[in-house]
Amino acid sequence: MTSLQKQLAAIAASSTHQLDLKAQKAAHGKSLLYEPKVAASQSFDSIYLLCYEGFRELCALDARFAQFARNLFSEQSKVEDRTQMTKKENEELNNVLEAFITLVGPRLLLKPAEIALEWLVRRFRIHEYNTECLVLTYLPYHKTHQFLALLSILPKQPPPALRFLFPYISPPAEPPRHAIVHTAAHTPGFFTALQSYVVKVLQASHQGPTLLAFWSSITTQAISAILDDSSFGRKEIQDQKTEEMLFRVLPVLNECMKAPNSPEAIIGCYMIITVLVTKAAFEDKVLDSLMEAVILSQNSETLDSCLICLAIIAEERSRLDLPAPVLKRLLKVPNFVGALRPLSTKCRIERLSLGCALGALEGFASAPKSEERRLFFWNIMESNLMSDASLSVCLSALLELVQSSILGSAEHGQLLDLAMQLSESVNVSKLLQDVVKKDGTDFKSLGLIFQESSDTNEIEAVESDDEEMMDNDEAHDFSDVSPPTFKETTLLSTTSTQTFQAALAAFEKVVPSKKKTQRFLSSATLRQQEAFKDPLFLSFMIRLWCGPTSVSVRLAAIRSTTVLINKLDGGVDLQNLIPYLISALADPAASVRRSAAACVAAMSNKSTSANSQSSSDCWGSKDMYGKSSSRISSLPAAQTSELLSAVLVPILEECVMDPTFVTISVRDVMQGTQSAKNHHKNGMKTSLRNSLTAFLGSHAALTPLLRVRLQLLPLFNFVTKSTSSVRTNNILPIIRGWCTLSSAEVAAQCEREATNVTDADKTHLSTILPREIESVKLLSDLISGNINKDRAALQDAAFDILKSIWPTLKSESRFTLSQTLLELSLKEDGTTFDGLCRMRSLETLRNVKLDTSTLISFLESVPATLQMPEGPPAKKRRRTSRTEMARVELQSPEDTSRLLQRLTLVLDLIEGSEPAKHLPLFKNLFTILGELQQLKQQSGSDLVYLQSSILGSLTPIVNRLKDEQDPSEYQSSVRADLLIDCIRHSTSPQVQNGALLLIASLASWVPELVLHNLMPIFTFIGSTLLRQKDDYSAHVIDQTISRVVPQLAASLRTKHKNFLTGVADLLLSFTAAYEHIPQHRRLKLFSELAQTLGPEDSVSAIIALLIDRYPTGTSQRTFAIDLLLIFEPSVTLDTLKGYLDLVSDAAGSKRKISDTLFGLNEKQPAQIETALTNLLSSLAELAADQRLKAHVGKAFRRKSDSGRPREIFASIVDTTIQLSKKVLKTSENHKCCSRVLAKCLDLLPTADLIKSTGILLSNADYHVQVAAIKSVELRAGTILQNDQLSVSALLAFLPSLEELLQKTTETDVKAIIVSCIDRIVEKFGKKDVSAVVAVARTISGPQSLASSDDRVRILSLLCLTSIVDVLGDEAISLLPVILPAAFEYLNEAIEQEKTGLHNAVYALLSNVVERLAYMFSREYMVPALKLSQLSAASQLDEACDESRNQFYQSISKNLAAQEAFTAIRATWADAIGHGFEASLEQLELILSTIESQSKSQLIKTSSTLFALLLEVFDLRKAIKSHAGDETFDDDEIEKLEDCLNESVLGMTLKLNDATFRPFFIQLVDLASTSSKVEMSSSITYCKFLAAFFEKFKSIVTSYSSYIIDHLAQLLGYLSTGKDEPKLRSAVLKALQKTFQHDQDGFWQAPSHYGTIMTPLLEQLTINSPSEVNEHVIPAITDLAVASASSVDNHREMSSILRKYMRSEDAHTRLATVKCEQSLTKKLGEEWLGLLPEMLPFISELREDDDESVERETQRWITMMEEILSEDLDAMLQ
Repeated sequence: MTSLQKQLAAIAASSTHQLDLKAQKAAHGKSLLYEPKVAASQSFDSIYLLCYEGFRELCALDARFAQFARNLFSEQSKVEDRTQMTKKENEELNNVLEAFITLVGPRLLLKPAEIALEWLVRRFRIHEYNTECLVLTYLPYHKTHQFLALLSILPKQPPPALRFLFPYISPPAEPPRHAIVHTAAHTPGFFTALQSYVVKVLQASHQGPTLLAFWSSITTQAISAILDDSSFGRKEIQDQKTEEMLFRVLPVLNECMKAPNSPEAIIGCYMIITVLVTKAAFEDKVLDSLMEAVILSQNSETLDSCLICLAIIAEERSRLDLPAPVLKRLLKVPNFVGALRPLSTKCRIERLSLGCALGALEGFASAPKSEERRLFFWNIMESNLMSDASLSVCLSALLELVQSSILGSAEHGQLLDLAMQLSESVNVSKLLQDVVKKDGTDFKSLGLIFQESSDTNEIEAVESDDEEMMDNDEAHDFSDVSPPTFKETTLLSTTSTQTFQAALAAFEKVVPSKKKTQRFLSSATLRQQEAFKDPLFLSFMIRLWCGPTSVSVRLAAIRSTTVLINKLDGGVDLQNLIPYLISALADPAASVRRSAAACVAAMSNKSTSANSQSSSDCWGSKDMYGKSSSRISSLPAAQTSELLSAVLVPILEECVMDPTFVTISVRDVMQGTQSAKNHHKNGMKTSLRNSLTAFLGSHAALTPLLRVRLQLLPLFNFVTKSTSSVRTNNILPIIRGWCTLSSAEVAAQCEREATNVTDADKTHLSTILPREIESVKLLSDLISGNINKDRAALQDAAFDILKSIWPTLKSESRFTLSQTLLELSLKEDGTTFDGLCRMRSLETLRNVKLDTSTLISFLESVPATLQMPEGPPAKKRRRTSRTEMARVELQSPEDTSRLLQRLTLVLDLIEGSEPAKHLPLFKNLFTILGELQQLKQQSGSDLVYLQSSILGSLTPIVNRLKDEQDPSEYQSSVRADLLIDCIRHSTSPQVQNGALLLIASLASWVPELVLHNLMPIFTFIGSTLLRQKDDYSAHVIDQTISRVVPQLAASLRTKHKNFLTGVADLLLSFTAAYEHIPQHRRLKLFSELAQTLGPEDSVSAIIALLIDRYPTGTSQRTFAIDLLLIFEPSVTLDTLKGYLDLVSDAAGSKRKISDTLFGLNEKQPAQIETALTNLLSSLAELAADQRLKAHVGKAFRRKSDSGRPREIFASIVDTTIQLSKKVLKTSENHKCCSRVLAKCLDLLPTADLIKSTGILLSNADYHVQVAAIKSVELRAGTILQNDQLSVSALLAFLPSLEELLQKTTETDVKAIIVSCIDRIVEKFGKKDVSAVVAVARTISGPQSLASSDDRVRILSLLCLTSIVDVLGDEAISLLPVILPAAFEYLNEAIEQEKTGLHNAVYALLSNVVERLAYMFSREYMVPALKLSQLSAASQLDEACDESRNQFYQSISKNLAAQEAFTAIRATWADAIGHGFEASLEQLELILSTIESQSKSQLIKTSSTLFALLLEVFDLRKAIKSHAGDETFDDDEIEKLEDCLNESVLGMTLKLNDATFRPFFIQLVDLASTSSKVEMSSSITYCKFLAAFFEKFKSIVTSYSSYIIDHLAQLLGYLSTGKDEPKLRSAVLKALQKTFQHDQDGFWQAPSHYGTIMTPLLEQLTINSPSEVNEHVIPAITDLAVASASSVDNHREMSSILRKYMRSEDAHTRLATVKCEQSLTKKLGEEWLGLLPEMLPFISELREDDDESVERETQRWITMMEEILSEDLDAMLQ
């Protein structure tokens, strides 16, 4: 589409159709009330009268409508036209219109509203200008017929936000609700429009309930769908979508909740917020903001909805407390709990209630209205709105506040009152008690008192309710139960009697009844009356409260004893009850402990009075244990009293609370600790402590009750002088006796007393003390099984005790026990007990900390194996070794196996005991390592594990010895030969690695002892270890390199030996293993090796060895670069220098180090040359690497040491030059040297490179010159424009290049110089134009451009192209020199088909035209075009065509049109002479030149262009006269004509009529003149006319007046039967196009019609059916259509056709009939109006002699009958 067409289309799209009456009528017919036809006929006056009545009714309904009477419904509104208003006026009108639309929205279904809106539609066309507001107002009523009426008048293309209505507009259909919801969810434009509309309506107070209900429901569903869609994908994307949606919704909610007097809008916002918080996951910060917004919008009408919304948000929050503003507003809600309670059935309100309760507590006492907060909290707690868990949270918070408040403060008092009030609440009291117990709060201290339950007050229940219970029992008439008759005098002399069991059973029956209990105890059998003389009664009581009886039985026994004691008058010492009361004080039942405390208190009172008497009897001292009673160690009466009053009574309260307290306290008293002294004032006397210890120890030993013993034994878990005898005589025998019992005896005893066997064992064994020799001996016997092998559990417990007390054992004890454990671990007996013993002994040894002496003794317990005689050793030769190690003869495999087993265990224990902490093991371990060699022979095994263990233990010891100040005593034990032997002879990688690590450690400690053995190590590493892939092997190598190699290097330097010679074997080992080293470890390994040896000396050798060993490997070269990049840049330069030194040494006659490294002395001369070539070429490749270049460049940028890199580089260049001289006879190596030099030069920074290159240019070897200049050229291509230093250096280098160019005669040097100059000038020439001017003269002179070498010529032309680009106008002086030479070279290139030279010339010409177009005058343009035509005709390759076309483009865009058209016209004949390609390119040049010119420019040069085009239009004539040997086929001529027509049409679009019409007239005149000489020349002219009329259609129909006569003349000529099919086709197509696009009735004019019709119809007479059918008949038909409104024209045409119907020629008649068929088909009834005149002729044709005529006539008749719908037979008769 042309620019003109685009402009017309844009105007048509935005047109208001002011001049299109039909469109205006259709727009006026748009109505909400009337059909379009009726509405179109109405005037604005009639519409106004009708609509005004509706408006008045609206004003009666709402006075707010009255304001619109002054504008929208005023008389003036009838003449308002929006299309005539300014933009500002339209904006003001829109505001008024939208205000009315939103106000009328709630009443939209009322008839007055419809009528009033009708006026706005008809007059102000709001459906077009205010579409969005109008549709959104109607949208809530989308299911009504009013909405359908609106859809019928909407524009076919609604606004983007309403695009979803498009399917429902035509025909009008109701949009379903789901479609609206889907659009809101997935079309942001519609969603935003709806929200903005609602906000605007609310701000204007124009809202209605229908709109708000519709908005809230649609928005809620849309948000739900949006959140559902955003719940997929990555978490980040979900959060982003949710955030975007929140930003869109929150401003709307904020505005809507501010709306005054609109509860529906606020409730709708609550709905939306509810969906938001339940569907999406928001932080508490966002939820808090929403809660604040919700509570601020609350009023009396929205209270319930507000509370529901708050409750839902509270459920989603993570925090329990509510935001302060929310809580403040909720506290002001009247009867908040009452309002909240009904809502509990609609939603979860627990979290909201909990938050309110916690908020009410916060700042409770300090709040201004604390009473209101207290009542608020109380109401919530009593409301049953929260679960027990939530209530517990509130109560816990309250208790915390009570505890944290200041005692005695008002706040504390208020909080305490509230807690007291809650403690009395029926609903909360029980829960408050539970909270208090769970928190462990001392509620009594807080002042809170709860009614205690019966299960926690067992004692009181027993005491208070006994009588009532007894009465009840007696009411049931229970019979009395009597105790059995006892034969024993005491029940503590035996542990199991049937009499006691019977008595116990009887007592249990009477315990529930107090009276029966009293009668039972008062029976004569129990001898209660003689209780303090006879031990039976009290021993029975003791058995009851100390045995496995019920709590009630124990309570009854202790209380009965207490009552009896209280009745005692005195004179009896009851001290023997104390051990059993101590046991009762440790009872798990608190009630029992309380009763025991009462009993002790009673005894204390009685003992005080008894103590005052002179003498008293001690109960039970003689008979309570039977015959053993004499062993009781009794206390003096005074001490008994002191024990009770000073020791036990003060701790009774603590004992009641804690069952363990009595044991701890009494033990502290016995031990005399500081805590006991603090507790008992000045502490107990030693005599009392000793007596007490002996007293309790005797009872512990004599009591038959296991429970009592287990309570008393922990009292003796200490050793003092006073207790040692007690422990020896009493306690330890108890333990030993217990341990000797069989399993059955222990089980029976424990079962009898309901005690756990395991607990009993542990309690007994816990009395064993680590610092006591007898205890340790007992423990040793236990673990050894010397005491009892029947009880595995007991032994297990003994091992546990041993493990726990091991750190506190004396060293002698640990040593003895260690030996025992070792022997037990190696014991081979097969019993289950032995297996358990062995397992636990081994476990204990491995888990306890063993002393150094112990470990040494373990080693020494292993028999020696060295120098063992075959028979028993002689006595006098028997001596000790390894510090008196026992020597044993190994006579059997079993002995060897046992020895290995012991050694393995010992080494395991040493390895697990952190050997570095046991330095004395060093010598022993080396000795064992040496003896393993003989042991390997005896065992037939490599003993890999043992060797690894020893090596693994020695390594940390060596590392520790390095830090010792005087390790000389250990150095003598080092055996490096043993380690080397492990490496060389062991097949285990584990042993080898361990030995290497140890050697590495020794090398850094005692290097002089290991350096002489290093070479076998490196050989081993290279052949085995380097090839391993595991991380441990890598660690071993790293350690070896880091510790051994530095010592080796230091030794070599100290001895002034050649360093590389000394480490050659090392380097060869590593490089030989390169390909076997795992790839991921290579770089780290070699870098560490090089770093350790010194990178300056070693990296070059490593790289050279790798390249020499792997001459064809690419990975090695890449690896070498990676290795160099690890080190400093200066190291890279040192490496290059060292590498070249190695190569130079190899190339010399007297080789030194190279023979050792490369093995050259074993190679043939050819192999040596190949090796040198490989080394040199590889070095060149390394130096060419870009990463390496950047790395080396850093060395020259460092200001601190910039001189050294230059010195090294100078040495590199010097070495390379010297090397090149050495290999001068070998051309390949010499070339490699040159490449190395060039690549090395390329490593330098630009400034340094140019300085070095300046020196190298003086070298006589032109290869060196070429390489140096090439490096500068390549560098110039990489330099950036902002690199000022490099750019300046390059520009300063131009004079040097110019000087060399003038001097040199070498073509290669000239070529590289010109190429380098080109590169520099192209990139940086504009920075120094003067330097470019100077060099330009040389380039255009004989040394360069005039060279005889094509390569230099091409490079010179390209260089001059860059120079012209840089110099611009200053290059004008060069044109007289370079352009003639360029034309000469172009002619030569065309003739000799030199593509490169051809394209270089065109590149120069194109640039000259672009930069200096005004200087490219006709004297240059004409030869350039002629040569271009010659080039086009020469059939060169595509690159040549591309360069030539580029030149044409430069001409069309840059050269003045006048010059271009003149030159083209001057060479047009030459172009024709060179054939089709040249001619087509000339025409395309015309076209591109026309397209590139502006309208004004083209008008200025129109005369020249017209002359050119008029000449070109005579194309066919020119081809015949100028083609020469070249021939043009029809397709080629058509292509030329098409191109010409396109050019003329392009010109026409840029010219006005005044300019173009004269040209058209001249063209017609030219065509008329040419046709007189040569008719075929008019073909081009007619083809243009066809294209012209097709392009511009009816716009240029009037131009047909100029061509009528000429075309009529041509038709007349053609009608004579001339065989000119191309001309006829061209003429008829031209006429057909003008007929088809005639919209102004041009061809209806008789003068036009008559002139063309006759010669046109005459074409029917030619005898060429194809031409007639394809061209003649369509042209005649289009002429008839063009004059369809003129009957006379048709009649005139019909008369001629009737004449042809009677022609003598059948072909004429046939053509006429077909023409009539076409006319009938096209014009139909309009043409058949002439049928009456044609009927006679038709009748004749029906009977024509020619069958074809007759057949086509019948077809015509049938066609007419179909059109007329009647039979013509009757008419044709």
